[in-house]
Amino acid sequence: MVAGVVLILAAVVVAGAIALGPGAEAGGESAAHDASDAQGQQLTVVHGVIGSEKESLFSDPEAQAIFNSYGLDVQVTTSGSWAMAERAGIEESDFASPSSEISAAHLVDVHGGAVLSTTRPFYSPLAVATGDAVLSVLEQNGIAERRDGVWYLDMAAYLDAVANGRRWTDLAGSDAYPSSRNVMITTTDVRSSNSALMYLSLSSYVLNGYAVITSEDAARQQATDSLARLFLDQGYSQSSSSGPWESFLSKGPMNQPLTLIYESQYLEAQMNEPSRVTSSMRICYPAPTIFSDHVVVAFSEAGQKVQDVLENDPDMARVIARHGFRVNGANSAAFSEQVGAAGLTGYAADGTFIDAAQAPSYEVADVMLQTIEALY
Repeated sequence: MVAGVVLILAAVVVAGAIALGPGAEAGGESAAHDASDAQGQQLTVVHGVIGSEKESLFSDPEAQAIFNSYGLDVQVTTSGSWAMAERAGIEESDFASPSSEISAAHLVDVHGGAVLSTTRPFYSPLAVATGDAVLSVLEQNGIAERRDGVWYLDMAAYLDAVANGRRWTDLAGSDAYPSSRNVMITTTDVRSSNSALMYLSLSSYVLNGYAVITSEDAARQQATDSLARLFLDQGYSQSSSSGPWESFLSKGPMNQPLTLIYESQYLEAQMNEPSRVTSSMRICYPAPTIFSDHVVVAFSEAGQKVQDVLENDPDMARVIARHGFRVNGANSAAFSEQVGAAGLTGYAADGTFIDAAQAPSYEVADVMLQTIEALY
């Protein structure tokens, strides 16, 4: 389930060991070729495949200008992160950027002979988009709580409610949200989408006594007994993380009470003018949470230049943060600076994610996915 949509992007990065100045060209065998910008500057075109949640970042005019300053132009196509490994000819691209280490490990396992390097320039915690009325009900039932102005969803309590088939009308205080539907987070299709895969990993971790499952047999059993219903009971699921998020923004939390998102999606929407995030909408973090590390897998020297710009250019770090991502490395303060400058509240501060789940190996995750897929 691969999304199309090719975007022309102004281009990417200097490799870790290779410093490119403005106007420099990429070397090596790759999909890259020459082009020129409006001023006639020679640009090296770089081709990449990215998760859809990064589409707006790569198409940002300021990001394009930064890439142009390095003499590069990037063309990107979107894809479900887990599906990238099975995407025909992906190794002929200059780089790929799945949205988690599990998906990246899957990609490297399938195409390892073509991979030059991997980097993790930025990340985003998994989050839930919801609303005041919904949180009021969850708080009264011990499923959500607010600490230091930040909302948290108790994953153990939530998963217990799902396992027992509880409906919103079964909960205390449901007058605030009198829906007869089951308490259930809306996700993407776990068979192709990274955000749903991270939710699967988080739920597995919590249900296994806050420990990573390492046995394939145990993973298969847990997927059958507990995890499958988290996805099957939703009915139809969209393949891209942008789908449920757009639906939430359009229909609101009263129609779609719990929507799995990346924190970056919520912040980016709040930063945009006019903002589509209304006064009754809230971001809520799973407790424990899990991080979605955006990995850049380089298949060519041109791809390595993309890695370097995303990792090291301070202006690019500011653009990355404006799109809601938390930056790794020397420019990590960019996220908190953006949130502070915009006067936004409700976001967990850097360094406060003490209770974070670990994802299983990609082999164990693949067993879970195959088990669930067989039940569809």
